[in-house]
Amino acid sequence: MSDFVVYFALSVLAVYRVSHMIANEDGPFDVFVFIREKAGQRNWIGRGLNCVLCISVWLSIIPAIAMTRSAEFVLYWFAIAGGVLVIHKYFNRR
Repeated sequence: MSDFVVYFALSVLAVYRVSHMIANEDGPFDVFVFIREKAGQRNWIGRGLNCVLCISVWLSIIPAIAMTRSAEFVLYWFAIAGGVLVIHKYFNRR
């Protein structure tokens, strides 16, 4: 059980880091800026690429599937995305 808790915590932190990086940072050779500019703001993909929480919902499906191959991966999917939400709201409260 403790391996699960560690894996879950690492999944939440990793998804948060990658989501934050895509939405808010330039990246190496400005690759994330380029992607966000090409996507624009006229569609849901472009608007979603500027939102940490939007990106985290889609990225958290990867560790959720890795954690379990059964139908309960949906619970893990939203649990990881919820963990990212908690971290994001905690660090962005002002």
